[in-house]
Amino acid sequence: MMRSLIIIGLWLLFASVVVPACVRPVFGVRVAVGANSSVNTFVCYIDNGRVLTHKRIVDEPTFIKIVSGYWPSVYNPQRINYFQEHKIGCGIEKDPETLIESSYCEPFDSLWKIRFQMYPFRTGSGVGWSNKLHKPSLRQDKYIYDRYGVKSVDLNFFLDTSFWLLLQDVQDPDWIANYRSLK
Repeated sequence: MMRSLIIIGLWLLFASVVVPACVRPVFGVRVAVGANSSVNTFVCYIDNGRVLTHKRIVDEPTFIKIVSGYWPSVYNPQRINYFQEHKIGCGIEKDPETLIESSYCEPFDSLWKIRFQMYPFRTGSGVGWSNKLHKPSLRQDKYIYDRYGVKSVDLNFFLDTSFWLLLQDVQDPDWIANYRSLK
């Protein structure tokens, strides 16, 4: 009887401690007008192998510093330059004269175009790729769902592989022409 209790106790102890096989960061973006009149909302998660945890919403410069490995972070403790890994031209530049650091990411400047026909604020100008004024057309919505798994551009984030694919796509003239043609 005592031996059975010890075996059950050990089983419960080891069964309750699940060591994830792969703890990794997950990055993403939502393209919708959000806090502080920003069009893009950036998010970081930790994928523990079962669920996404430790959600953190960050501003664009902070996001770039975390994802590029410029800053140490729980989301990037090895300080890997994920932009470089995915061949995305983003990072941190230091002005040689003033030594002021600034972040850059050209694809981020185009993300608003998948959702809006015109830039949503008076401070900017430009024509977007959406076929409706404030949201993608039905065919564009379906395309976004089929390609990226995003049900609603207003509510959902482009996460993980969809995020990286989107950043590559918004730099591709053929992809842009195809997306614009979806009436």
